[in-house]
Amino acid sequence: MTRPDDNGSGPCVNERAATGNRAGATAVVSIHADGATSPGAHGFHVIYSNPPLNAAQGEPSQRLARTMRDALRGAGFATSTYIGADGLSPRDDLAGLNLSERPAIMVECGNMRDAAEAAVLSSPAGRQRYADVIAAAIMKYLS
Repeated sequence: MTRPDDNGSGPCVNERAATGNRAGATAVVSIHADGATSPGAHGFHVIYSNPPLNAAQGEPSQRLARTMRDALRGAGFATSTYIGADGLSPRDDLAGLNLSERPAIMVECGNMRDAAEAAVLSSPAGRQRYADVIAAAIMKYLS
């Protein structure tokens, strides 16, 4: 964990990547809730670095992204209507992912500007549901 709670901001993205690199993490999963402004925008998306800048960002990160996407979709969470395709969003502009030397993804659980998703993401039960699915996906990736 790079943050103890939701107060303030965490370390700079280069330090977040360095934390996973120093730890020799088998998987780095950055968990977020999006704030897109598109009317009606909702759903999760899983971001990975593309084009890959090292071997860990290639097949391992893509497999981690697909595993996470499949778990979230399998749990009934809707894929994004506003970014990426089929719940996956390859990006070349996110330093936290680009600087990682470990398999790394970012999970945007939903859009906080969508009232229904914000309600789920703001509730203890909703956050626990996401946590359970994300943890199970990580375990599946590791096995």
